[in-house]
Amino acid sequence: MNHSRSVSQAFRHGRINIALRKVVSTREIVILSIAIGLFVLFYFTSFRNRFVSPESLTIIFTVIPELGIVVIGVALLMICGEFDLSVGSVSSFCALIGVELYIFGLDPFLALVIVIGVGAVLGAINGLITVMFGIPSFITTLGTMMVWRGAQLIITAGGSISFHVQETHPAFYDFFTGKVGGIPIQFIWFLIIGVALALLLNHHRFGNHVYATGGNKEAARAMGINVNRTKIICFMLVGVLCAVAGFMQTARVRSFYSTQGEELNLMAIAATVVGGTSLFGGSGTIIGAFLGVLVLTFVEYGLIMSRVPSFWFKIVLGVFVILVVIINIVVGRRRKRS
Repeated sequence: MNHSRSVSQAFRHGRINIALRKVVSTREIVILSIAIGLFVLFYFTSFRNRFVSPESLTIIFTVIPELGIVVIGVALLMICGEFDLSVGSVSSFCALIGVELYIFGLDPFLALVIVIGVGAVLGAINGLITVMFGIPSFITTLGTMMVWRGAQLIITAGGSISFHVQETHPAFYDFFTGKVGGIPIQFIWFLIIGVALALLLNHHRFGNHVYATGGNKEAARAMGINVNRTKIICFMLVGVLCAVAGFMQTARVRSFYSTQGEELNLMAIAATVVGGTSLFGGSGTIIGAFLGVLVLTFVEYGLIMSRVPSFWFKIVLGVFVILVVIINIVVGRRRKRS
């Protein structure tokens, strides 16, 4: 009896240890550990510990969604095996359309619906050009990035446009910039969108199609998956999320400026890669993308609050991205061996 009990306990402990090893070896745990380490580091190095002050944390969790909402869309697309360099231009161009519609006299909520539709159309254009003509998405979106950026410069003449929606439509302003229980509502929208896409990827047939398409599109076709349609839908989702993030940022700063979103494409790809999404497709998670955004934001604002000169940021960020990717590769190889 005692022997059976000891065997049962050993078997149970063995299963627990295997489960723990699987959890500990995941990229998400590594990235989360890096985020925690950065948080502790900047707690001690920031000027007068301002990094953890309520005001600083509010600012950080207010701006995270403006990058993060785009990043989870980019992660979805990269898992599908494609890139989108036009996210910054799409985001700002959609925001510009929303502001112009508001100035024209439309209700901002109706303008938001139209802007989301425009984002979907711009994403569909990227997808259709890529799949119909067999052009690498890197080239397609490089071209559309310049097209939409040029269009908005023509419309604005390189200037800015005021968007004082808080005065005429405070409900819309609160919809994008309010707080719920002291938490910025932007961050809550980010969480809702992230959970929705995570469920789509992990618990819906479309998610299987995305992973299969990114992993091996020929094998996916052999299984009856419409690879082209899957890619176009992913491009459209990226466009929709860019539109939401762009309009959200415009509402927060209460104006549109012509340089809005200029470095968003590089930051989005960097955060996605830091989050463990494969550059070759077929691998990645929404949770990893979320943590990647957290890490990059901590680095940026931590350096600012530590009074590091701003021109050092890109150097530190570039080195940091390379190091995290190396760590992800090493962890991935060890996981395969085990």
